[in-house]
Amino acid sequence: MKNPSLKLSVSKVENGTRLDVFCARKVDGHSRSYFTKLASTGHIKINDQKMKPSYKVRTGEVVQLEMETPPPLDAQPENIKLNIIYEDDYLLIVNKPSGMVCHPAAGNYTGTLINALLYHFSNLKNFSDKIRPGLVHRLDKDTSGLLIVAKDEKTLSALQTLMKKRLIERTYFALVWGKMPHAKGTIDLPIGRSRSDRKKMKVFGISNRQAITHYEVIDSYTITEMLKIKLGTGRTHQIRSHLSYFGHPVVGDPTYGGRSKAVMKFTGPKKQLALSLLNALDSQALHASHLSFEHPHTGKIMNFDSDLPDDMQKAIGISRSNVR
Repeated sequence: MKNPSLKLSVSKVENGTRLDVFCARKVDGHSRSYFTKLASTGHIKINDQKMKPSYKVRTGEVVQLEMETPPPLDAQPENIKLNIIYEDDYLLIVNKPSGMVCHPAAGNYTGTLINALLYHFSNLKNFSDKIRPGLVHRLDKDTSGLLIVAKDEKTLSALQTLMKKRLIERTYFALVWGKMPHAKGTIDLPIGRSRSDRKKMKVFGISNRQAITHYEVIDSYTITEMLKIKLGTGRTHQIRSHLSYFGHPVVGDPTYGGRSKAVMKFTGPKKQLALSLLNALDSQALHASHLSFEHPHTGKIMNFDSDLPDDMQKAIGISRSNVR
């Protein structure tokens, strides 16, 4: 589907106004930051020339906008294979691969976990939330591992209550750059949206919320360490932003300094080792490996585990074989 387009004429009164501000004033329903992003990605032009958000518009100019396609009102079923490790009448546990987005959102309206779930479990279409039906919690696109999906609204509500009360235990394994300051510790620092990049989270960012990450070093190598991580809270990008803040980003994390930025710190054999680790990974080395919670209907304690993905195991093997 072609993106909807608009043409806006600049009046004398509007002469000298920033391009993103001009667009926000002329088009209802969108913020200035929306148009800043639109211009930065080349979707706002004048005389077929891409313009920067800071450009000052001139009287008589015609601004051409290529708006983003509006998201669908509900997710559509897609025949995508899933790895279901447990299922009963009320819920299921999915082992999500890295590279898969959890639910439809801007830029990812198809190929998501929800699209796949709707195909294999058609009853999910009965949820009031048509974009995230049954989804109790989420994992980042490039994080693999276990997720809980409810089959009905009552179960979803009960599981979300457990999540809010921090009664669902979630354990991750992460391969990180460098050496952690302590063998075991807790990171208790608030996280909010980054002021410079709205796609990133940041310690002490905008609209901070408390974020608690417990970690333990379970193996140490030449330039990396393997961490076992338990979440005290479940903020967006929590593990990744917390570890990056202390200079130990997840190996392979492209957003929080876990790729080229990390490799630049090494020289000689260590740099070659760092490059070999990145080459071994298909994604970032972060995996949601364990879930534990009380079943909302039976009262039984449920425990689920997932092996590390092959690429992460390969990177760990390389790390172990190069211990100095």
